[in-house]
Amino acid sequence: MREEPRRAVHPDIDRWAADSGGGGLDHLDYAAQRLELPDWLAVARCLRPTFVEVLDCVIWDRAYEPENFQSWYTHLHGDATSMEAVLNQFRLWHVVDSGPTPEAEKPEMEIYLQRLAEDIAFCWRSTLESDFPRRSFEVRVLDTEDGPVVQALGQR
Repeated sequence: MREEPRRAVHPDIDRWAADSGGGGLDHLDYAAQRLELPDWLAVARCLRPTFVEVLDCVIWDRAYEPENFQSWYTHLHGDATSMEAVLNQFRLWHVVDSGPTPEAEKPEMEIYLQRLAEDIAFCWRSTLESDFPRRSFEVRVLDTEDGPVVQALGQR
């Protein structure tokens, strides 16, 4: 059996592992050294969010607020797909501080943000399929001017 090489998670993690003596340290060791239980729980909730079903829409619970939902519902004439398109968006730049990166590192940073968005989309898709087994969903990563956005839509 051929062993696949590990994909680099991020250069900072590789530097941390090397500075810590290497010895097979990886992303899990990095996280174990830096994250506490509340951090792990918050990350897990981002990767496996709760969705609620309202008027044929499946909406990310973080984005669901009854009055706001009703306002969008009226504005979009009850179009469930449009409702989901507006409300089911995880904008990475809202939560990931990529910091002031030198121009040379920006393309690399975009690659890492894209990978993160794809991993989040995978997890959201799995969550939706598990929690709503009789429905079909499209979970995609949108490439926007501000960076990647994970978006979840029901297929009708």
